Amino acid sequence: MLGAKWSLSVLARLTSGTHRFNELLRQIDGVSRRMLSATLRQLERDGLVLRHVYARVPARVEYELSDSGEALLMALAPLLDWGKLHRDDIAEARERFDRLQLWRAESQELQTNSQQRQPRVPGVY
Repeated sequence: MLGAKWSLSVLARLTSGTHRFNELLRQIDGVSRRMLSATLRQLERDGLVLRHVYARVPARVEYELSDSGEALLMALAPLLDWGKLHRDDIAEARERFDRLQLWRAESQELQTNSQQRQPRVPGVY
């Protein structure tokens, strides 16, 4: 349940109390309506989120953490703290890795291009 890309983001947003769907959609950068809907449905199914529907026109739906959801976030607090503490280190490591990958790709391309340009001497392999 935590392996889903948006689960922790949704749970973290719900720590501040109940939220409507569109509030969550605005607060979670990059999530689509479809993915948020699927994530909320799965979290509700797992018992981590409670969904409240109010009979109005239009219908009002709110989401909040269940007791299990709150307990899960408390258990994950040390992991979340580690992530906050090491955020900059992770970003730097990713930049270094990406630069190295780009350099390797460029080197490979140069090598391929230089091999294609070398004139072949007949009879020499």
